[in-house]
Amino acid sequence: MDCLQFRRIAGADPQQLDAAARSHAEACPGCAEHLRQLHALDARILEALEVPVPAPGIVPAGRARSVAGLDRRRWLALAASVLGGVLIGSLLWIGGPRNSLARDLIEHLGHEPESLVVTQRPEDERVLGEVLERGGIRLRPEIGTVSYANTCVFRGRRVPHLVVQTDGGPVTVMVLRHERPAGPESFDEQGFAGRIVPAGPGSIALIGAAAADLGQVTADVLAAVEWL
Repeated sequence: MDCLQFRRIAGADPQQLDAAARSHAEACPGCAEHLRQLHALDARILEALEVPVPAPGIVPAGRARSVAGLDRRRWLALAASVLGGVLIGSLLWIGGPRNSLARDLIEHLGHEPESLVVTQRPEDERVLGEVLERGGIRLRPEIGTVSYANTCVFRGRRVPHLVVQTDGGPVTVMVLRHERPAGPESFDEQGFAGRIVPAGPGSIALIGAAAADLGQVTADVLAAVEWL
């Protein structure tokens, strides 16, 4: 098992790894750290969702009609949805100074160098579909060949990490629903060129080789991503 295979498996369900994935994590420090981050994120989410569940018959009279018929599981789902929308963001990424978004993106690329290869082989449709579904997006055909797709932990959240093949080489696309810059930003760091553009409720980051012309690629990606 290589690092890309491991991170796809861990991103889908870090709590249920098979023997091969566990062996890889024990032998690979980078993937072990990735798994640690996934476990930490899951633990924080579970902690945030630990809310009191009203016992049967203790619902205030004025709310009895609206709550009637909700069993324990449905009540938990309702509580989770409310907390997910309001509280989790503040619990997961607080305290301490943050690096610039561009620097954090470049650092993240260093964890998955195997994804940046020139190829015309598209990502497995099932894997891509699962990543898009978890990220709350769809892709139109304009995006071209997506050769890599994974759900990654970035700044305390799980985000879609894609690689698109272009005439100028592979370009990384990070869909950042919870990062909203004031306007488009460009950067050049550590041999990479990048652009961060507001899109949907957040932003999309594109990173390619230093000499890459990201103008047309950015336009194609923005036209292809549909937010759900």
